[in-house]
Amino acid sequence: MRLLSLTMIVVIFMGCIAACAADPSNSGDTVTKQDSDNIGEVEDVDVRKAVPDDLPQKNYNGKVFTVIARDRSDFVADIGIGFEESGDVVRDAVYYRNMTIEERFNIKLEVDHVADPNTKLKSTVLANEYVYDLILGHVIATGGSVLDGNFVDWFNALPYVNLDKPWYIGNARDTLSVKNHSYLMAGEYCLSILRFTYCMYFNKSLAEIYQVEDLYKTVNDGKWTIDRLNGIVKDVYTDLNGDGVRDTDDLYGFSTDYYSGAVAYMYGFDNPVMQQNSEGIPEMKVNFEKTVAIIEKLNDFFWNNIGSYPETWGVTGGIWKGGRVMFINGLFGGSSSYRDYEYDYGIIPYPKWSEQQPAYYSMSDGAHDVMGVPVTISDPEFTSIIIEALNAETYKQVVPALYDVAFKIKYARDDMANEILDMILAGRYFDFGYVYHGGQGVAFLIQSLLSTKKTDYMSLYTSVEKQALTHYTKVIEGYLALDE
Repeated sequence: MRLLSLTMIVVIFMGCIAACAADPSNSGDTVTKQDSDNIGEVEDVDVRKAVPDDLPQKNYNGKVFTVIARDRSDFVADIGIGFEESGDVVRDAVYYRNMTIEERFNIKLEVDHVADPNTKLKSTVLANEYVYDLILGHVIATGGSVLDGNFVDWFNALPYVNLDKPWYIGNARDTLSVKNHSYLMAGEYCLSILRFTYCMYFNKSLAEIYQVEDLYKTVNDGKWTIDRLNGIVKDVYTDLNGDGVRDTDDLYGFSTDYYSGAVAYMYGFDNPVMQQNSEGIPEMKVNFEKTVAIIEKLNDFFWNNIGSYPETWGVTGGIWKGGRVMFINGLFGGSSSYRDYEYDYGIIPYPKWSEQQPAYYSMSDGAHDVMGVPVTISDPEFTSIIIEALNAETYKQVVPALYDVAFKIKYARDDMANEILDMILAGRYFDFGYVYHGGQGVAFLIQSLLSTKKTDYMSLYTSVEKQALTHYTKVIEGYLALDE
């Protein structure tokens, strides 16, 4: 096992930091509007803008379209209603999106930011009051309110919504539906889906010190697997403070929380809880042999690999900022806080289970938004036109700013990361069994086991199987009843 001495690590590592700090391209300065006009992504932006939304010309004479959403600052910024121009690329893109839609259809966008959107919306539905046109709510909390009958069907009740358009994300159209009926939808207007997408970050300075191969090439060649990650990490550990104790002051090859960051491996390994059958009905399709193998391999990687340091929430923050870990699991949105770091980093997908896996997959953390349309809307044509426009213009204006400018240039510091980010986003996975888990926890068994260093998946699964099957049957039957 190749462990570098404390002296060697410090000398080489500090030299790399000094070299990176001296490079003005790594200064992390704010990207201006002029900068964004010269980033070499015009073709991609033009391709997005060229996708027609197929919406009719309408003049709604100042009619109000109202969104209800969470009141946390990042969700407020995602919607940006009432904001003014500020000089910030992403914030201004949100402003121009809203202005474009208001002017095009002569409407007024309004928003009600509250702590619990689902509870407040439910009260308006019970009173049969048309107050809101759209809810952006926590995906699992909103999923839990579907069977209350609060929402209309995205497939059949919204005449100008086209779920085949690219602004509806990933496989959500199919996997969140039952026989082509769905009461929730994931679209680009839910910017938190992008911000909360799981990926891996790597410290390029440490990768150079340990003579790791070109990781972007490994990814592009389809060879980035859990076994390859495990093999790199086993050679990366140094007791930096010399106290003989593995703690956050040491240097590691890998770190992660063993909760949501671990759950994402199930989707990274193409192993969802539920899949649709030939009739379009989600079914429990747990691959027990594969799941057991995943739990055993990750448990060994997390706890027996000397270079790994898994812990509870927030474990990666300090050692990542301090440059003392080569790989971490993280969210795209996390990169917004990395731009002032003294070293270069790269972004790659979660590894595959094996090279035979056809693609790299990911998921968005369960805190993200989904969209629901209240049953109390008075004009489905109006509501659906504005919803389609909000998602289309987010796809055309805001995502290029957030993704192409902010992630690729302002934060990611690496032109080669562009196609890797495209790859990660293309592989985002939505799972009916995750969104509608209802507290039964089948999708979260992996974190229960890894956090306690256990591997007996079948025993734990058996203990919840009956309740889970009963719950999912209730959800699906409820869906079908709503469809009648």
